[in-house]
Amino acid sequence: MTFSRLSALGLVAGICIASTSHAAEFRSTYSETLACPVTEEGDDAFIRECTGPGNVRAVLQYVEGLVGVFYLPMGGKTPLERDDMFEISPKARQPYGAKLEWRQRVGDATPCAAVIRVFTNKGEVLVVNELATGNRIGVVKANQQARVLADRTCGEAKAVPTIAEAESTPVVKPVTLPAENGSVSAAARLGRERFMQIYIETGIVGAIEAIEQCYSDFGKQPSATKLAECGAIDLTGAEADGSVLSGRPDLQQAFLAKDKPAARLIAGMKTLGLDDKARQTFTQEFETATGMRIAAQAPAKPQSGSVFKFSE
Repeated sequence: MTFSRLSALGLVAGICIASTSHAAEFRSTYSETLACPVTEEGDDAFIRECTGPGNVRAVLQYVEGLVGVFYLPMGGKTPLERDDMFEISPKARQPYGAKLEWRQRVGDATPCAAVIRVFTNKGEVLVVNELATGNRIGVVKANQQARVLADRTCGEAKAVPTIAEAESTPVVKPVTLPAENGSVSAAARLGRERFMQIYIETGIVGAIEAIEQCYSDFGKQPSATKLAECGAIDLTGAEADGSVLSGRPDLQQAFLAKDKPAARLIAGMKTLGLDDKARQTFTQEFETATGMRIAAQAPAKPQSGSVFKFSE
């Protein structure tokens, strides 16, 4: 995997804008991956769990030549999909590097980003996750690129939630669709315009950051218009990323892949507590304004509880 997409999308230029004056504000600690305990093991499969500062944990999952990583408590112990994992080089002695880097702001008890090297069948890559939500924010080739991306994220992100905060479920009072005609349509059009401006300035990584921030703002003060704006940025981002990477789904941003943007939008409608009529009105206005369809949410599949089994 050459990851030439980074230069093609202008992401490196956006990443390197970060000021060097911030370098002294961050520090790194490391976990020795091979010393991390194996918590589950099977035929050609195992799980290691590495504990970092503030009891943030990285779960390294290897299954039949595929490797993936997710983080607790923000990610939840959910089996990874195949598309979230990397195919390992048959020549690799280990699926991932000997060290997992935890990047944190000086003075914070918990890290805000994590970096791990993975030996894929397309070459060595560095996988960077931000730890406010556990989302993957980049896959790069060079150490400096990974460090700058992590620090940029750390400079903007909030501290990692504690386990108690991550397990608590906020109670949101249901709200109704605004009565103003065209408000959802206008917000959806604004979202598409915002995406294009952000994408031109910072590339797809900046767009993902904007999507996460938008949904964070929505979570603090839910409204149908804010949801329409966030959903439009989200779906437009997925559309753009898929178009640029046509024929190369392995390089598409995991955050924007498949039905994840639509699922976030549908989850937002549930948060709003819209009844069937209001949901239908929202969907119709949104789709008319953006020209994009909100995909139907697939029925939930039962989970076996094992991190070794993929969703079918």
